[in-house]
Formats: sequence, structure tokens, C-alpha cells
Amino acid sequence: MIELNYDNCIDTNIGKEGISEDKFETLAGQAAECLEEYKKSPPGFMNLPFRFGEAEKIMKEAGKYKNFKNIVILGIGGSALGNTTLNDALNHPYHNIAEGRKTPRFFVLDNSDPSRTEALSQVIDPKETLFVVITKSGTTAETLANFFHFLKLLKDSVENWKENLVFITGSKGFLREFSDMHGIKTFPVPEDVGGRYSVLSEVGLFPAAVSGINIMSLLEGAADAAENEHVPVNYAALQCYFYRKSKNINVFMPYSSRLASAADWFCQLWAESLGKKESSGPTPVKAVGATDQHSQIQLYMEGPRDKVITFLGVEEGMPELKLDFEGHFLNGKSIRQLFKAEEKGTAGALAQAGIPNMTFKIPEINAYNVGELLYQLEVSCAVAGKLLKVNPFDQPGVEAGKKLSYKILEEG
Repeated sequence: MIELNYDNCIDTNIGKEGISEDKFETLAGQAAECLEEYKKSPPGFMNLPFRFGEAEKIMKEAGKYKNFKNIVILGIGGSALGNTTLNDALNHPYHNIAEGRKTPRFFVLDNSDPSRTEALSQVIDPKETLFVVITKSGTTAETLANFFHFLKLLKDSVENWKENLVFITGSKGFLREFSDMHGIKTFPVPEDVGGRYSVLSEVGLFPAAVSGINIMSLLEGAADAAENEHVPVNYAALQCYFYRKSKNINVFMPYSSRLASAADWFCQLWAESLGKKESSGPTPVKAVGATDQHSQIQLYMEGPRDKVITFLGVEEGMPELKLDFEGHFLNGKSIRQLFKAEEKGTAGALAQAGIPNMTFKIPEINAYNVGELLYQLEVSCAVAGKLLKVNPFDQPGVEAGKKLSYKILEEG
């Protein structure tokens, strides 16, 4: 299973800016108590890994849509980032152009930027496309705007346009009313699960199943993660400790291009859950190894000492790609060896500079381990909320911008 290596956070390894073993054990104990409190009345996301019966139904329904050439996800925030994460991690990196692909091309439209909406319209045929519209409230303006655009294209080109639509939404709102009126296939969003915690619900599972991802294995990994409590507990304890020590930036840095989207997903989870008035909240920053060794690491090594670095390291399953070029130091090595050396070298250099960093050690990238990782990060975020004394399940700061945007729109 996934491990969290935090050696590069301990003071005996990195110096005075680290945490002592005694202090860590105390804080980890407090974090474990927070998790026990949650278990007495679990928030909705903690129940998602165990819904295997629902997953079987989703798989059965998903089989009806695999003959579409394209699947387009219309959503924003938690309705989109989880789907992008699963697709990028678990499908071929060039899924949409890979030879022998047996499932639909996969597109996520997660913005109301008209240039992007128009561009997607130009490269897909609505007749060959399944549009999956995702909004828990059923009223998200950006999502509905894109839906209305593609709905018109569908109606203009497909007689039975309803068969090209699937909604994933709550029990109320415009989308639910529209589905009831027209008989659109609809999956529910659990009422007690917020968008940023919804990747293991129908929100993420249905699109994943259509695209060929093993969603049962995804849930199995998440369910087993619930028994591996020390990982999220330790992560929450360390992050909150360093935040209180004025290291209020959490750099999330996968050493895997396939997990780069997981960093986007994590940034929403962390920012929207913990950035509250009661606490300014740790600021999450995305980086990707080894790419950002050449853009951000200079700042992390020698800039303000206000950061803690989280690495995701993949242990196995990467291709070797042996190199053969006489006279060069890379001769006889592999690209994988170089990549892993860069990961370990970066972590080691940061530690030598006294900058705390920790690594999630992922055995390999598969559905089981991705499910485990996402669930562990969700639990750690919820525990961190309790430690910081904030509500990790609301987002009042988002609503003000929405209301002002709608007012501007109404006034023209």
C-alpha cells in the first residue's frame, strides 16, 4: 500500500526547521483523535469507498455508452477535476489518438471560456458524442451555459438527442427538472458529499467506467485506505505543524506526468476546504517533477522559507527505456533511472538546505492505488480542518463572487 516517508521533516535529519520525533508523535496522536471523531458520524465522502453495489449498477449502465466516439464532460471544479485526474492517471497518456483504443475519446470542458467551447465544437460530431453534464446544484451557470450551447447543436443534428445526454446532479435544481421533463438518464450526486470530495461517487465513477477504467478496483483501493489510517493522519499532523511555523505554502509535486492533474485536484481540495476566515489556510501550489526543477525549485531552495514540499513518487511500473549513446554519461542508463534520480536528488537537496519535504510512495499507478491515494488525501484534508478548527466542507468565500457575477450579468 501507499506509504508516507517523512524522514525529511524530522529535525535530526534537516536541522532546526524540522519537527522533533516527540512533537510529531504528540501531533499525530491529536490527528488520530480527530479522525476518531469523524468516525462517530462520518461525513458523506467517507462512505463512498464501500458502495460496491452502486458501482456494479454504474458499470452496467456505462456499458450502454461505450460505442460513442466521444465523451464530453461538462462541469467545473469538483465536477471536472476528479474526472480529469482519473482519465490522465489511468488511461493511455495519449488516449484520444492511441491506436487500438476501444473506448470513447475523452474531453473535459471545465470553463466558460467561449474560445474553448467553440474549439471543441469544431473537433467533435454531436451525433457521435455523449455529453455528461455534472452539477450537484443543477444550477451552475458555467456548466449550464456550455450545456445550452451543445444542446442546440444536438437538437439541430440528432433526432433522438436525449440518448446523447447523461446528467449527474442533485435532487433539486434546473438540471433535475429538465431531466424529469424530458426523460434524460440521470445519476444522483449523494446529498451529503460536496463537489471536491465527489470523485469516488457517480461524479467520477460513471465517466471513468465509460472510458474503460476499473472502478471496482478504484473503490477497493479507497476502501483499503480506510484501514491504513496512519498515512492521512501523519500527513495532516505534519502539514498543520509546519503551517503554524509560518510555512504556509504546501507545494504538491508529483514525479509523474500521469499524476499532474491530481495536483490540480489536490489544490482545489486543500484551498477550498482549509482557506477560511478563521484561518488563512495553507496555500497549495502545483508543481510537476522533473519539469519544475527547471522553473520553481530555485525559489524553493533559496527563496523565502515558507514552504513544505509534498512529493508523489511512483516506485514501479514505469518503462525503463534504456539509452545507448557511447561516450555520454547517460550511456547504459535508462530514462526511468534518470527520472527517479532526479526525484531523490531534489528531495535530498531540499533536506540538506533544511527545507521540510515528504513523499507519498506509490507502488505503481493503477486504479487500486489511485483510489487509495485520493481517499487518503481527502481524509487528511478533513483531519487538517479539525486541527485548524475550520469547517472543511463549506465554501462561503466562493458564493460572494458568484452572486456578484450574476448581478453583473443581469445588469448587462
